[in-house]
Formats: sequence, C-alpha cells, structure tokens
Amino acid sequence: MVNVAGRSRGCATCRKRRVKCDETLPECLRCLNMGLKCPGARTDAFFIHAVPSASLRDSSSALTLIKVKHEPSSQISAINHLSQLPGPQPSPAGAFDQLFVSHFIDGFFGSVRPPLPIPGGSSRIWLHELPDFLASPSPSPVQSSIRAASMLSYGTAVGDASIKTEACRWYMRALQSLRLLLGSSSPETSVCAAVMLTHFETLAGTSPRAWLKHIKGAASLLEAQGPERCKSGFFHQIFSHLRLQTFVASMAENELHPFASPEWMTIPFEIHPKLIFDKLVDILFAVERCLSVASRLITSTADKAHQLKHKLNILIQDTRLQIHQWRLEGLLYAFGQEQQEQERATPILDAHLDASDPRHFMLPYTDIPSAALVTLYDTANIIVLRLLCLVSLTAASYNSRIQHHTESILSAHGMTNAAPSAVLGRSSIMIVQQLKTVALWSPSPRQRKLAVEILEGQISQNRGFADISAPSHEYFADVAAYILDHYSVE
Repeated sequence: MVNVAGRSRGCATCRKRRVKCDETLPECLRCLNMGLKCPGARTDAFFIHAVPSASLRDSSSALTLIKVKHEPSSQISAINHLSQLPGPQPSPAGAFDQLFVSHFIDGFFGSVRPPLPIPGGSSRIWLHELPDFLASPSPSPVQSSIRAASMLSYGTAVGDASIKTEACRWYMRALQSLRLLLGSSSPETSVCAAVMLTHFETLAGTSPRAWLKHIKGAASLLEAQGPERCKSGFFHQIFSHLRLQTFVASMAENELHPFASPEWMTIPFEIHPKLIFDKLVDILFAVERCLSVASRLITSTADKAHQLKHKLNILIQDTRLQIHQWRLEGLLYAFGQEQQEQERATPILDAHLDASDPRHFMLPYTDIPSAALVTLYDTANIIVLRLLCLVSLTAASYNSRIQHHTESILSAHGMTNAAPSAVLGRSSIMIVQQLKTVALWSPSPRQRKLAVEILEGQISQNRGFADISAPSHEYFADVAAYILDHYSVE
C-alpha cells in the first residue's frame, strides 16, 4: 500500500540513507548536492478526467482535476472513474504543469493571446519559453519558480486554498534552490526564475517588499549581461518585459534606474524595433529623469537652482514631445491613419488648446489591457504637467487637463472592479501604480482622497502590492508635496 498517511514521500535514495528529503522534482536538492542519482520524490495518486477533443490551451475549462485521497473509498472511486477514461492518459504531473502554465499565460493576454512562435524561429514573447524551461531534464530554480507562480495564479482565480498552499511550498523550494544553484544555473534560467518569483509575490505578498527584491535581482542579472546580450533571443524578450517592473521598483525607491540610460534605451532594440509598449516605457523612464532632477531642484541652493531649472525644462519638453508622438501612434491603433494625419498638424505646446478642450489629449480604452496602457500614458501626462509648475508661469492652465487624465485612471479602476473575479487580481495590480500617481500628484483634493481610499481598500485585497498601495514617500512624493504646498490650484 503506497502513500498512506505517515509514510515518507521522499525519494528512494534519501529514504535508503534515512535522511530528510526536500521532495523537489525531478531530483531532490540533497541528492543533487551530494552528486547522487535521484529517482525523484513520490507523488500523490491522482488522475485527470479529460474532456474529449478539448484543446490543452483551453484546459482551464476543458479539464476537471481530481486528487485521490489515500482512503479505500477514494481508491475504489478512482478505479471506477479510471475505467471510463478514453485510452491512455498523459503524465499527470505534466498535465497539471501545462494547465497552470497555460492559465498563467492566458492571464496576461486574455482573448488576445498571441500565436505561438514558428518552430525554429524566434519569439518576442518570453512566456512562450516557460513550458520548455519547465520540461527541461536539468534541475533548475526556474522550474520551482514557474510552478509556484502559475499554481498561485490558478489557485487564486478558482479560489482553491489547497492549490495556493502547494504553490507556497514550491515558492520555498524555489528560494532554496536559487540560493544553492544560482552560480551553476544558466543566466537565462536565473533571470526567468527571479521574474517568476516577482509574479508570485505580487499576488502572495509573503513579506514586505519581497516583490521589489526579486525585481532588483532580475534587473541586476540583466545588467551583468550588458545591453549587447539583450539585443535578441530570450534576454531581449525578458528585458522588454522587465523594464516596466523595473520602473515601478525604482519609483518605489525614488531612484533613477540604469535602464533609463541611453545605452539601455537603444542597444537592446537595434535588432528588434520597439513596439508601442516599449515606447511607452521609454516615456516613463523619461518622466523618471525629470523627477530625479526635480528632486534635486527643490532642495538645491540658489546658485545651483537656475542650472537645474534649465535642465528640468529641457527634459520636460523632450518628454512631452515623446508623449505627443506616442499619442499619434495610439490614435493610429485606435482610429486608423486618417485620424493620425489630422492630429499630426496639432501644435504640441499650444496652451490655448489645452485650456479650451482638455479632452483633445485623451485616449480611449475598451478593455482592461488597453486601459492599463492608456492609464500609463495618463500617468506620464499628470506628472510632467505638474512638474511644469517648477519651470513655467503658465503651468496652472494645464490643471483641467490633468484632472481629465486622473479621471481616466479612476474610471479604469471602475472597469477592473467590474471584471470577472478570475481576472480581478491581476487587473487590480495593473492599475495600482497609476492610482498611486493620482493620490500623490493630482491637483484636485477630491481625486487625491478618492485614490487614497481605493488604494487603502486594495491593501487587504492584494497583499503583494500592499506597500505600494499604502500612503508613503514613494513615487517622488516629496516633489509632489512641494508643488502642492508652493503652487496654488486655480
């Protein structure tokens, strides 16, 4: 009788040596460290009831997963069900992995999931590499981290506490193996492991700012490779994905990240041109450069203030030009070439146009992914237009436009609240940093108060980003407070 209560689930080698096994698959860490042959930990008995002709890509609705408890009645039930299954079944562990990973990938794209790459070709989607990493015969921290993040995502979506508990076990194994094997693992798997642990923490929040540590770790690994290594292949894919997370992390620490430097903004995109998302992240790093100078300006002595003010003004105008160009490209996606050409002739710095019709600068969104993208555009506008107070006498004329951008973010939050519970967790994370911007940077007391109330409500719902949601000195809050104190709102 196997796997009865009280029996060890450790691998045969550890049981023979009478030592505790960490039960890591496909080989336990103890055997791996000792250089011993490991058959892998014993697993629970379970089966899969597969709906005929169902695609594995739609496995979240096509598969019914049932674990068999170690009780005689359950075993009899399992045998009865097993006799009804059509033909040989796939490996249970592989099917579970594929289910969780497929759900994790779908959580990023929803109904607009991009096609899989052509065999032998290249893909700009790093998520396509996850199944290969997971199926690799060589033990690596990335396998445990992929299981941890994908299981937690699935368990959270379906409300299954047992799956979330198992995800936490894989997370602890991933942390342990990452510490032990970091030097011997390939850079690709190490970076991927750190990124997946970040996604785990944004949902789980096992410790304060743990997500931040993983992002910084992944970014450091990429920095060690250098921008040349990030021009193609998996490093390019994961770099493109990690840039936004790195921006969020550096804003949380009021720092200008190295990824905002000219070499990191250009060299990694010499082979693969920037997509509209990449260009938006460029804008966010440009905003961060403005904030870095503004932070020094408000604390500078009189003799340095003039020089910093001049530098800030140049950076703001350059950032506004990038925003204007990105908006034209956004209009092309939303309305087509004719609308873009009509907008191209609009004067970029026409204050009268700003005052007469602030809605002219708004962009629409119809679903959560487009809302997340547009509200990042809104975020950049809010901060840059507020920073004009430090360099321009006409800054107050933009207050109405700023409030339109903040209302866009608040409306996007309403859209995510109305989303199905299965996607609500990830959707709320996508709007957190934008709400933080409203709470700190809006000239409207009502909007700031509403954003703070929303963020405080999210602290209990989303433990992973609770420290970002909470009021704090992050996001260059000292600069925002300085502008609120020294420049009245008309």
